[in-house]
Amino acid sequence: MPTRHLTLFLISVLLINFSCKNPKDNPPEKGVSFALNEYRKKNITNIQYAVELAIPAQKSEKILGKQTITFDLKSLDSALVIDFNAGKDHIISVSSGSKEIAYEFVNEHIVVKPDQLVKGKNEIRIRFIAGDLSLNRNEEYLYTLFVPDRASTCFPLFDQPNLKASYDLTLKTPLAWEAVSNGSLKEKTTSGDTSIYHFEKTKAISSYLFAFAAGKFFKSTKTIGEREMTMYYRETDSAKVVRNRDEVFNLHAKSVTWLEDYTAIKYPFGKFDFVLIPSFQYGGMEHPGSIFYNESALFLDENAPVNKQLARASVIAHESAHMWFGDLVTMDWFNDVWLKEVFANFMAAKIVHPAFPEINHKLRFLLAHYPGAYEVDRTVGTNPILQKLDNLKNAGTLYGGIIYLKAPIVMRQLEKKIGENMMRESLREYLKTYSFGNARWDDLIGIIDKRTPLDIAGWSKVWVKTPGMPEYELIGEKDEIGIRQKKDSVSKRIWEQPTVVYWKEKFAQGTVKINLTDLSQLVRKPDFPAMIFPNFNGEGYGYFKMDSVSEDHFFVHYNKTGDTLLSDPVFRGAVLVNIWEGFLRGDGEAPVQLLNDLLDILPKENNALISDYFLGNLQTVWWTFLSEQERKQNQERAEKELWSLLENTTDKGMKNSYFKAFRSIAVTENGLRKLEFLWNDQIKVKELILSEDDKIAIACELALKGNADGKGILAKQLSNTKNMDRKARLQFVIPALSPDQAERDAFFESLKKEENREHEAWVLEALSYLHHPLHAKSAVKYLRPSLDLLREIQLTGDIFFPQRWLHNTFAGHSDKESADVARAFLKANPEYPYFLKNKILQSTDMVERAVKMKK
Repeated sequence: MPTRHLTLFLISVLLINFSCKNPKDNPPEKGVSFALNEYRKKNITNIQYAVELAIPAQKSEKILGKQTITFDLKSLDSALVIDFNAGKDHIISVSSGSKEIAYEFVNEHIVVKPDQLVKGKNEIRIRFIAGDLSLNRNEEYLYTLFVPDRASTCFPLFDQPNLKASYDLTLKTPLAWEAVSNGSLKEKTTSGDTSIYHFEKTKAISSYLFAFAAGKFFKSTKTIGEREMTMYYRETDSAKVVRNRDEVFNLHAKSVTWLEDYTAIKYPFGKFDFVLIPSFQYGGMEHPGSIFYNESALFLDENAPVNKQLARASVIAHESAHMWFGDLVTMDWFNDVWLKEVFANFMAAKIVHPAFPEINHKLRFLLAHYPGAYEVDRTVGTNPILQKLDNLKNAGTLYGGIIYLKAPIVMRQLEKKIGENMMRESLREYLKTYSFGNARWDDLIGIIDKRTPLDIAGWSKVWVKTPGMPEYELIGEKDEIGIRQKKDSVSKRIWEQPTVVYWKEKFAQGTVKINLTDLSQLVRKPDFPAMIFPNFNGEGYGYFKMDSVSEDHFFVHYNKTGDTLLSDPVFRGAVLVNIWEGFLRGDGEAPVQLLNDLLDILPKENNALISDYFLGNLQTVWWTFLSEQERKQNQERAEKELWSLLENTTDKGMKNSYFKAFRSIAVTENGLRKLEFLWNDQIKVKELILSEDDKIAIACELALKGNADGKGILAKQLSNTKNMDRKARLQFVIPALSPDQAERDAFFESLKKEENREHEAWVLEALSYLHHPLHAKSAVKYLRPSLDLLREIQLTGDIFFPQRWLHNTFAGHSDKESADVARAFLKANPEYPYFLKNKILQSTDMVERAVKMKK
């Protein structure tokens, strides 16, 4: 069902993709343009890299490298463009055969003229100094992170996903260091104070998937079935390692076994190792044969809540699924990056079901995906799932809540439309057809379209290729109640989807299945005044406006014994998500009333997933939507309720969640005293086990909230912290907690230097303290400089850093002055890159809503 607006949108994508300059006639631009990508894809094949890197013991010393690039050329009608975004001064020599050859260095590329090349097989050798941007060098270890286009910041290559190649890697490291890469270890030798690791040649993989890590790592190996796995890690708490180790291995084994069965393809990459890295930028990264994880995501604290356990299982399942969806079959161009992510998330949701039979997985899917997707999709800066991309240097901006959270919801819709069997068979054909190659979303749609009479391509144009979310309204009152899609922002766009509506009258109740369109669909001809709960099973996507009578009934009778529906956690979760959406849109209660409703029903909730969702919303209302005076008026009750729940709950995981919520909002003398006594072990809460991370967090909260001896508490915590990685992180963030404004100002100024932003997780934590609501007024002056830095951060940081930088900068602000700073910045920069403009609009949306609500 194409429309004028939809057609224009699709045409604009094509124009951006195909209006790029011809690389044969023009020097290459920075990054990899779509035109260069297409030209090289057609003309370069059979690529192999032999890379050798000598890693010194000192972080400050240069890493010297040499490599041989072997490839076949189909044509000599253009210069050869090799990507190397480390600088001309990092090139030592370029040679072919036995002699050096002439080259030019243009816009981060090594350009070799055709007269230095031959049709057919070519071999180019390059000696170079490796760039540090994506090597994540620490004093005792380093690791690569080359997604989406960062391999070329380290060594020269053709850095685009559809030029798959094999990699033959040799690493020379300090003697005591371990090393791991995609390939199996072929040989390890020593020479003096150096270890030499030579890895087996990989199968054909995309450049962003090539990886290695080296350093002082512990390692543990386990064989499950016939699969041997090795885990590398830095954690020094041996009890924590022992407590988590077997479950980490088992979750990987179960995920791979499930995927082999679902895809009918054995694990395709031989070796299966994983590396756990402190403060890793993502939850995980799917390098075949060597998955990297954030260490804290897999090594959980004792009595971790169910959400943490589910998150660990999910990230393991997600990265394991990537071995097939993303690694075996890779997107042709990064505009389809969502395709690998949606299937990883979609498969992960299926995989974790057998691992957690006690969990309500419908509820888990609802709460893990819908709120986060709405957080982006309700903003004016939202984006479609399938986005446009003109140059790989901008590929990192495509990542976000839409591809990770909305796309799995849409994929579930597709599976329901065509059936689980057809989905599985279509995916098997897709993987078999494009194994060790590249594919697009439309290639999969073509496979499905052959199997079904449904208009899947038309469905895809709305749900995948246009931005936003539908809104639905109830119409009619006494004689007839219906539901329909509200007028859409795109003319004639119809978000077709099924939903179930629940109705309740004095003497009757029931459900109605409806296929939602822009036409009114009958819900009920009531005999008595009716309460209506649209989307009661939580599967419909969008905002379903509720009436106040139904909302009041829901809160008054919350989780009432004997009420079959209100005792259903999926129903409660779906209505709570919808009520929250209505609150943010100004259709619900005032912030103080919602806070009190949440505090009233929190003790009545016995489902840990919903309770965690409650606590997140409660803290957002508290810090973002309440005025300072309103917080003071409700402070005593909020602290009392949370402390009571913390002491009395028998759920060990929820005890930890209540503790973190109490820690967040406590500011009274009594509340801070309790935190300090917990921190120094003067009081104990039964079965609340505080980890080293928890102790650090308490110390930071006490310093932030003005404890008289905050400086002393931080100094003592620094001394008490045993893990050197956590100690370094705490040392970094301490200036952001200073009561001295000048010291906080100096710390913010230091973040303007790229070298001070190397540890992104540390920077983000420090930003959350600098911009905490208690410091917000004094931090407004940081907002405009933070926006001014955004383009640099996008070029030098990893893929999620720009969005997280913005989020942690604005999340603590909720006043008009802060909103005005963002508005003024965008007004002063009308030509600002649209993808970064959208990130700003997404990150400031909550500020705008808070300002509007406080008027």
